[in-house]
Amino acid sequence: MERNRVKRLLREAFDRECVRLPPGADAVIIARSGARELAERDGLRAIQGALSALLDKVEGAAPALEAGAVAEGDSGHAVSDPAQA
Repeated sequence: MERNRVKRLLREAFDRECVRLPPGADAVIIARSGARELAERDGLRAIQGALSALLDKVEGAAPALEAGAVAEGDSGHAVSDPAQA
């Protein structure tokens, strides 16, 4: 049950942040051991913040959205691990 919640939060966070990826970029998202604790403790905001911090390291990525901003649209990107991006 918890694994599904973490996956749902990761998908939602990715949907909000994926517009930052450079055109043609692929991402692979894998929940690491601390993702469950982070999700339980701080929810979507923390998961999105962690993902945003990873995207900050991607060459050519757009700057982070303002806190609380929600990106619109479908990225067409495969959902996978930003640590691999």
